[in-house]
Amino acid sequence: GLDVCPSGTFSVGGSDTCQSCGEGEMSNAGAAGCSTCATCAVGRYKIADCTSTTETQCGDCSAGQASMGGEVTACIECNGAGQYSDEDRASSCKTASAGHKPNADRTGLDVCPSGTFSVGGSDTCQSCGEGEMSNAGAAGCSTCATCAVGRYKIADCTSTTETQCGDCSAGQASMGGEVTACIECNGAGQYSDEDRASSCKTASAGHKPNADRTGLDVCPS
Repeated sequence: GLDVCPSGTFSVGGSDTCQSCGEGEMSNAGAAGCSTCATCAVGRYKIADCTSTTETQCGDCSAGQASMGGEVTACIECNGAGQYSDEDRASSCKTASAGHKPNADRTGLDVCPSGTFSVGGSDTCQSCGEGEMSNAGAAGCSTCATCAVGRYKIADCTSTTETQCGDCSAGQASMGGEVTACIECNGAGQYSDEDRASSCKTASAGHKPNADRTGLDVCPS
């Protein structure tokens, strides 16, 4: 009769003996040849080398880690500047995009809050400087707006809110910018006949400003 070649050996037939598998090879019982031991796939790490009778043992990398597989015996921790990994069995760490930073356990991203920014690839969001502001998820801060002509400043900007401006009414004027109140067009012959005027007008010949300085009255006969 015949004996089955045990695991770790093989025979191509026509032989009195079963030959042992070589280094880095393995076989199951009754094999006609040995197979090269498997290497761990990307996103995995090696727990134990194969033997002639058992396959290579591999484990999975978790989110927050990565591995190129092969002979590595541990996963890389995605703890470099701006690094994270948002999936199990990742082949490599990802880098935080602009306006974001890695979360605490490096398994995803947090959005930079208003008043801060990140150009990407960083563990932190930086604060805006004096006279700057940003919305959430910003890649940079913007210079706070100044009030346009015909408007006045109600409140300075903060790092999270834009400058607040109000409109000058007819009878008033403003060059905008840093002014915090409109000019009243109450000088000699002055008036303003429109909202958001940049400057007061002067009454033309044969006219005088009306009572509320919002237009002209014709001088009577």
